[in-house]
Amino acid sequence: MTQEQYNRAVQISERLSNLQKVREEIDDEKKHRLTYSERRSSGDYEICNEYRMRLISEILDKHDNMIRTEIEEEIERLKAEIETL
Repeated sequence: MTQEQYNRAVQISERLSNLQKVREEIDDEKKHRLTYSERRSSGDYEICNEYRMRLISEILDKHDNMIRTEIEEEIERLKAEIETL
Protein backbone atom coordinates (compact mmCIF):
# COMPACT_ATOMS: atom_id res chain seq x y z
CA MET A 1 0.00 0.00 0.00
CA THR A 2 1.38 3.38 -0.95
CA GLN A 3 1.41 6.37 1.38
CA GLU A 4 -1.29 7.98 -0.76
CA GLN A 5 -3.50 4.89 -0.47
CA TYR A 6 -2.91 4.77 3.27
CA ASN A 7 -3.85 8.45 3.64
CA ARG A 8 -7.01 7.87 1.63
CA ALA A 9 -7.88 4.81 3.72
CA VAL A 10 -7.54 6.91 6.88
CA GLN A 11 -9.79 9.61 5.39
CA ILE A 12 -12.39 7.01 4.42
CA SER A 13 -12.24 5.42 7.86
CA GLU A 14 -12.81 8.76 9.57
CA ARG A 15 -15.69 9.66 7.24
CA LEU A 16 -17.31 6.25 7.73
CA SER A 17 -17.02 6.62 11.49
CA ASN A 18 -18.63 10.06 11.39
CA LEU A 19 -21.45 8.93 9.09
CA GLN A 20 -22.16 5.92 11.28
CA LYS A 21 -22.31 8.12 14.39
CA VAL A 22 -24.82 10.40 12.70
CA ARG A 23 -26.84 7.41 11.45
CA GLU A 24 -26.99 6.05 15.01
CA GLU A 25 -27.99 9.46 16.38
CA ILE A 26 -30.96 9.82 14.00
CA ASP A 27 -31.74 6.12 13.72
CA ASP A 28 -35.32 6.15 15.00
CA GLU A 29 -37.33 8.06 12.39
CA LYS A 30 -40.33 8.22 14.71
CA LYS A 31 -38.33 10.13 17.32
CA HIS A 32 -36.45 12.46 14.96
CA ARG A 33 -37.60 15.14 12.57
CA LEU A 34 -35.73 17.45 10.27
CA THR A 35 -36.14 21.10 11.22
CA TYR A 36 -34.52 24.50 11.01
CA SER A 37 -32.59 26.38 13.62
CA GLU A 38 -31.97 30.09 13.87
CA ARG A 39 -28.89 31.89 15.11
CA ARG A 40 -29.82 34.15 18.00
CA SER A 41 -28.11 37.37 19.01
CA SER A 42 -26.04 35.38 21.51
CA GLY A 43 -24.55 33.42 18.60
CA ASP A 44 -26.21 30.19 19.71
CA TYR A 45 -28.68 28.34 17.54
CA GLU A 46 -32.22 27.63 18.65
CA ILE A 47 -34.75 25.34 16.99
CA CYS A 48 -37.42 27.23 15.07
CA ASN A 49 -40.98 27.17 16.35
CA GLU A 50 -42.24 23.57 16.09
CA TYR A 51 -45.79 24.65 15.31
CA ARG A 52 -44.65 26.61 12.28
CA MET A 53 -42.37 23.80 11.11
CA ARG A 54 -45.38 21.47 11.09
CA LEU A 55 -46.78 23.62 8.30
CA ILE A 56 -44.06 22.26 6.03
CA SER A 57 -43.71 18.82 7.65
CA GLU A 58 -44.28 16.95 4.37
CA ILE A 59 -41.44 18.85 2.72
CA LEU A 60 -39.14 18.35 5.70
CA ASP A 61 -39.97 14.62 5.87
CA LYS A 62 -39.27 14.22 2.15
CA HIS A 63 -35.86 15.82 2.51
CA ASP A 64 -35.15 13.88 5.69
CA ASN A 65 -35.66 10.66 3.73
CA MET A 66 -33.40 11.96 0.97
CA ILE A 67 -30.66 12.78 3.47
CA ARG A 68 -30.94 9.37 5.12
CA THR A 69 -30.69 7.71 1.71
CA GLU A 70 -27.67 9.82 0.79
CA ILE A 71 -25.95 8.85 4.04
CA GLU A 72 -26.51 5.16 3.32
CA GLU A 73 -25.32 5.54 -0.27
CA GLU A 74 -22.15 7.31 0.83
CA ILE A 75 -21.43 4.63 3.43
CA GLU A 76 -21.78 1.92 0.77
CA ARG A 77 -19.64 3.86 -1.72
CA LEU A 78 -16.89 4.37 0.84
CA LYS A 79 -16.94 0.71 1.85
CA ALA A 80 -16.56 -0.27 -1.80
CA GLU A 81 -13.71 2.20 -2.23
CA ILE A 82 -11.86 0.90 0.82
CA GLU A 83 -12.07 -2.63 -0.60
CA THR A 84 -10.31 -1.50 -3.77
CA LEU A 85 -7.42 -0.01 -1.79
